[in-house]
Amino acid sequence: MNKVTLGLVLLVVLLGFLLLTTNKENAMQNAMPKSLKVPSVVSDAQMSTVKVSASESRKYGANEFVTVAMLELRGRDKELLFKQLETRRQAIFEQMSKLDIQNADIEQNSVDMRKEWSYDKGTRSLTGYVVSQSFAIRCSSRSVAAAAVAVLSAELDVEIDRTSARLKGEDSLRKEIILSVGKKAMDKAESYAESVGGKLGKVISVSENGGSDLMHGRQVLGVAKFNDYSEDALLSSIADSVSISASVHLVVELLQ
Repeated sequence: MNKVTLGLVLLVVLLGFLLLTTNKENAMQNAMPKSLKVPSVVSDAQMSTVKVSASESRKYGANEFVTVAMLELRGRDKELLFKQLETRRQAIFEQMSKLDIQNADIEQNSVDMRKEWSYDKGTRSLTGYVVSQSFAIRCSSRSVAAAAVAVLSAELDVEIDRTSARLKGEDSLRKEIILSVGKKAMDKAESYAESVGGKLGKVISVSENGGSDLMHGRQVLGVAKFNDYSEDALLSSIADSVSISASVHLVVELLQ
């Protein structure tokens, strides 16, 4: 047997040995019990809750009335316009004083000025200026507010925006209603829990259900300047009451 033949024989023997060893290992592994996969436990159970809503609305007699008006003048001379505006403003203050409305009850905003232009065949020309100033006049009486509107309506250079009824101490009244509606919601949730033999746990969430509203009975909007506009008509067009409402949505844990 030459060396080449002997090498081939040894190679065949080695390959046979490796193949036999691999088959034994596979057989042993197949004989061993396989490890079982343990799935992670996922609970589908959700927290039991009670969801309720409650609302409340209260009506109060208005105790403050605010009239918003604007004084507006037009002209070609800016300096003259500002002087005229000052004169007219003082005249209005004097008229309000006769109604027992003090200067401290009149809130003045900044004076605005804008230019007026004319256009002819694409050419723009300055025609003059417009100066204006708005006021918020506070009254504690509805009848005084109506009288103030009547006085201002007679002035050709005064535009009345609106007269609104308001409440002094509105924030404290609103808080009182919110506390009341919150208690109403909790009592309602507790009744539902007891009806199924449970009791309430922790509060999950509480939110406004549609928000809190402030509503006026009536408003004066853009009052026309009619000298024959009767005092009774003005009085009836001003709100005499204010309604405050609150609504809440409550989610509470239910314990069995």
